[in-house]
Amino acid sequence: MTPEQKRNNRRMGLTLASIAVLFFIGFIVRMVWFGR
Repeated sequence: MTPEQKRNNRRMGLTLASIAVLFFIGFIVRMVWFGR
């Protein structure tokens, strides 16, 4: 595996992780906002 592939994999992983975090935060906010 070349350094270029490693860099691309890391960027893809960070992108997927940030999307997952955003979904999680959105879910929590929605539960708090509409959970009253």
